[in-house]
Amino acid sequence: MRKADSGSSPIETVALLAVLLLPVAPVVILFGELSDAMAAESIARHGLRAAVLEADDPSQLPEVVATKVQKLSTSWQKSAEHRFSCQPCEAGGLAALEIAVGNALAVQVAGLEPG
Repeated sequence: MRKADSGSSPIETVALLAVLLLPVAPVVILFGELSDAMAAESIARHGLRAAVLEADDPSQLPEVVATKVQKLSTSWQKSAEHRFSCQPCEAGGLAALEIAVGNALAVQVAGLEPG
């Protein structure tokens, strides 16, 4: 073997691994962001739907929404924050649920049935 052809195996291995594994980091970060977005959308949609169907009276909605969001975030293994509003919180009004999971934000709005 000529002197010019000799190299350092550990250095070449590290360099090769860095080049091969470098594209993996952005994919992992993107997967986390997409997972948070899917969780936020799902928790908002299913949480508000379940709360509207379960609550006997629209005034019960804030408590029911809080329990549903907690259960759904646990099932997604995510930490979700929520903000609920009702305008007006009576039959014929609108209920809005905003969910934040990481950097993802989802909003779901539902009408409250009259009578």
